[in-house]
Amino acid sequence: MDDYVMGLLAGLAFGVLIVAIVKLRMRKVARTPGEKADYLGRRRARMLPVLALLFLSQQASFFAQFGSGDHAPAETVKIAAWLVLSIVLIATLATRGFWLEPAEIRALIDDENTRANRLDAMRWGFLFAMAAAILVYVVTLFDTVTGREAVHLVMSFGIAAAILRWGALERRAYRDA
Repeated sequence: MDDYVMGLLAGLAFGVLIVAIVKLRMRKVARTPGEKADYLGRRRARMLPVLALLFLSQQASFFAQFGSGDHAPAETVKIAAWLVLSIVLIATLATRGFWLEPAEIRALIDDENTRANRLDAMRWGFLFAMAAAILVYVVTLFDTVTGREAVHLVMSFGIAAAILRWGALERRAYRDA
C-alpha cells in the first residue's frame, strides 16, 4: 500500500479513536439539550486555540525542511496527516461541527453569535491566506518554491488564522456571557 494512503488511513483512524473516546466518556452524563449545547460550545471554545496550535506545531517539521526536496516515505505520511487535519479543520469551520450530535443540539450550538464569529474567522483566514500567497510570490523572486510547498504554506496560514480567530471570539463570547 502506498505511504500516502497509509498516512491518510492512520489520520482517519486516529480521528475515529478520538471520537469514540469522547462519546464513551459522555454517555453516562444526563443533560438537557440546552445544557449539552452549552457544554459542547464551551468545550469547542477551549479546544479551537489548542487545535490551531497543534496544527501549527505539526507544520514545524514541514517548514524546517522547506525547499530541501526531501520526500522520504515518512514525509509522505506527515503530508497525508496534515491533509487529513486540514480537511477536518476546514469542515469544522465551514459547518456547525459536532457532526455526531443530534440535529437539535447542533442547532442550539450554532446560534447567531457563533455564526457571526465563524464568518469573521473565515474572513481572517482568507486574509492570512492571501498574505501568505503574496509572501510566496515574493519568495519566488529569489528562490524556487514548488507548487506543493506554496499550497502548504497558503493553506497552513489561512486555516491556522481562521481557527485561532474563531477560538478567541468564542472564548470571549462565553467569558462575557
